[in-house]
Amino acid sequence: MSNRGYLTESELEEFADITVSDSDEAEDQISQAEELIDAFVGYQDKFIESPKTGMLSAGGTTSHTLQSKHQNVYDADYFAGCYLEIIGGTGSGQRQKITASTKAGVLTTDEFSSTTGTDSYYKIYQIGKFPRKCDVHHDTENTPNTYYKQIIEAVKRATAAQVEYRISVGDDFFSGDKVDMNSERIGDYAYEKGSGGAGIHKLIAPKARMLLRGIVNRRGKITV
Repeated sequence: MSNRGYLTESELEEFADITVSDSDEAEDQISQAEELIDAFVGYQDKFIESPKTGMLSAGGTTSHTLQSKHQNVYDADYFAGCYLEIIGGTGSGQRQKITASTKAGVLTTDEFSSTTGTDSYYKIYQIGKFPRKCDVHHDTENTPNTYYKQIIEAVKRATAAQVEYRISVGDDFFSGDKVDMNSERIGDYAYEKGSGGAGIHKLIAPKARMLLRGIVNRRGKITV
């Protein structure tokens, strides 16, 4: 799974002219694309704006119970997709993605290399700009009440386009002098910026910019 979870490998194959033969490489490429997409879109009203911190009540390698102040507060899967990072005590320095959470405060995560404990001080945060608040549905009509999170298709397709673009132009474009060029055409891709222009936009695939046109808003207001 990529860092932000915007795109799966199967979706990458569906949305881009790419066949995944190396899962680790695909996840790395997707994660890099997600990071650039986030930098490009600027401020978004993401679902979890502020980190939650506290001391674990119980630890493990894949199951961790939050401090009492965070128990029976947030409905099921409120924290799903976020990261649990241990910033003090047992297991300090480890970070894993949360795959599920319960109202009782039990988190299920990808496997930690060593166990967490009752002296583990945690930080929970949403690493990406998506899902936004408007991309999350809180189902209170069924038991347990559950949060369902969606990455909208425009973001999925933009991430796929960014992966395809990076592969097409090559890593040198992103790390070398070519990033400062005013214009360049490589195959089907055209890169162009105005005189004196600068910023993250010059690293973003033209197709991705088009797909994100209704999302980008530098003033911090959401457009859908």
